Parts: sequence; C-alpha cells; structure tokens
Amino acid sequence: MCAKLTTSKKTDMQSSSKTDLYYIHLYNDFSGSPRVLRDAIDSEVHQSQQTYVFTSKHKGFLDGAAAQRVNCFYARSNNKYLQLFYFLIAQFFIFVKLFSYLVSGAIQGRKAIVIINTMLPFGAAIAAKLLARQVIYYVHETYITPESLKLFLRFFIEHCASHVIFVSKYLALQERFIKPHQEVIYNGLRSDFPVIQDVDYRFKFSNKQLFFAGSLKSYKGVDKLVKIANALPTFKVVAAVNCTQQELDGFISQYKPPSNMHILIRPKNIHEHFAASFLVLNLSDVEHCVETFGLSLIEGMATGSPVVAPPVGGPTEFVNKYNGLLINAERVAKIIEFINYLNSSEAIWQRFAKQAYLDAQSFTSVQFKITFKDYAIRHEFIAELHH
Repeated sequence: MCAKLTTSKKTDMQSSSKTDLYYIHLYNDFSGSPRVLRDAIDSEVHQSQQTYVFTSKHKGFLDGAAAQRVNCFYARSNNKYLQLFYFLIAQFFIFVKLFSYLVSGAIQGRKAIVIINTMLPFGAAIAAKLLARQVIYYVHETYITPESLKLFLRFFIEHCASHVIFVSKYLALQERFIKPHQEVIYNGLRSDFPVIQDVDYRFKFSNKQLFFAGSLKSYKGVDKLVKIANALPTFKVVAAVNCTQQELDGFISQYKPPSNMHILIRPKNIHEHFAASFLVLNLSDVEHCVETFGLSLIEGMATGSPVVAPPVGGPTEFVNKYNGLLINAERVAKIIEFINYLNSSEAIWQRFAKQAYLDAQSFTSVQFKITFKDYAIRHEFIAELHH
C-alpha cells in the first residue's frame, strides 16, 4: 500500500510539471468579472510558476496575482466603431500571443488548460481549441449588444469550449449550450474582503447610510438613487462608482445630486462603507441589464445590511422577503416606502439585517475556493492538485 501511494504521488508530481494553466481576461479593471477570476487564481489549484494570466496593462484586480503576467493589447473608446476596431485588434493580438505560448509548450511536451473569463476573448478560444487539452469558459454575462455580436461569441463557446462555468442558475438557464459540460459555481466574497464576526447592528441602524456600488451607466440606476436621496434628506446616500472624473463631472452636471448624496470613485475602503450601511441597493434596470449574480449585494449582506435588489436574475437566488426587497428599480416610491418601514423600528431592521448576515455565510471566499478546487478535481483540470 505504501509503495503504491508513493508511486501515485510521484506520477502526479511528474504530470503536474508538464501542465500549464492559462487564465485569459481582456480588460483588467476593478469590476466584478476580473475580481472573481482573481479569486479563482488565488484558489491555488496550480503552481504559480506554471500559471499564466493574459490581460491588459490596465490597473485592476488581476494585479499581483500568483501567476506570470502576460500583458495584451486592449483599448477603449466612446466611439462604437472605433471600439469595435479595438476589440477585433485585441482578439488578433491575444490569439497570436497565446498561440505562441501554446506552441512553445507543445514543443516541450507540455499540456495546457485554458480558462477564458467572460464571453469576449474569442481569439483566445480559437488558439486554445487548436492546442490546449481543455478549454473552460467562465461566463458572467448575458447582456451583450448588438445581438449579432452575442451570437457570434456564443458560436465560439459552443464549438471551442470543453467546459462552461456559470456564476448563477439564472445565467445557466439563459445561456445554456449544447456541446460543453456546464456547471454553476456561485461567486464568493473576494479574499481580501474583511470577515466580520460581530456586526455592530446598533451603529448601522443609527448611522442611516444607504450604499450603492456600481457604475454611472444609465442602466445601473444611479438616477434612481438621486431620487431616493432627494426623498430621504435625513439619510446619507453614498455611491461608490467605477468611472473617470470626467464621467462623474458630467453626471453631477446632468442630475445635480443633493447635498446628502456623496459619490466616490473606486474608494479603497469600500468594505468600510458596506460595514457602516443601514441598507445596500442594487437599482439595475431589468429591461436593459439583468444582474447575473449581484456581488455587491452579498458584500452588503455579509456586513449585516438588508438589501434592495432586482426581481429577476441572479439576485433572486439569495435575496428574499426576510433579508431584503426584490423590486423593479422603476418603483422608486415603493423602495422609499420600504426604507421608511425598516427605519420605523430597530427591531424590524435588525430582523432583516441578521437574516441577511446569516444568508451571506454561504458565499464566503473560503467556500468559493473549496468549490472551485472541487470542480478542478472532478474535471481533472490539473493533475498537480495537492491531495
């Protein structure tokens, strides 16, 4: 028995040294999809010297990941035709770069696993289909326009991917494929998000802070947040947004938020705002953007904050009448009514807050990493997993 076990471990180590793991993400920033990919990398399912991250040079969550960074071209533009041109050029460069790495590895007798984050990097999918042992797509989105682009991207997933990971059951139903194996892995709190053992409920109730995390894009509903701030002058309304100063100046000029509303660009202490909040809001317009998961809601719940969330999509899988409110963001008056209801009694608010905190425990960073590792083991992504 001992001899067999030793031989098995030796074989695993030999196999591990001949497998490379590639993570692909087009645009590195501080949004949700690179953040989830960073946590997947941090799950340590592979040796860092044999793990590669292909992404843009921009600052974001993929900075400092335990992998070899390979910078790839990516540029953005407000002109949709120029943006399409940049997008196609990025696909060409990422295809060439990944293909060269895969060819070099194949010459050395190395196998490759390629994990492609979001539907967008079809250039990487083509290269991976030609040379990788497995091609895994990590799908976060369903809202891609125009529809012709989405159909184009789905074609490559259908014909290039061996596996597809979805971030919610809703997304798996909306975007199911025929050929690849498909599975749901719920997002978790990011690994550097502080775990709060003892929530200061009394402070959170008395602090009267409403918190929103997102962007200034119209479908994210920040204009609704301005209406809520105007209607509730005794509340402090804080919005943490992923935008440029120029975009923020334009928003302020157009919507003229009241003095009790504060808009912060990518605050580094975002967890402190969650921890201090009476309520966390997601006001996405369900007619133009369906949340496939809703990570900011989980972050709020993990700090003992009730939540307001869209009534369709991923949030319906963890938000309910006991920890928050599922409602169309267009119904601003009803949202204000719910906030006033919570504010009418600390006992009522605490009932919602404590249930939110309890429900969030299923979405910890530790749980995500366990689930991701289990997925890797079951589907033999990597022979080098430590047993």
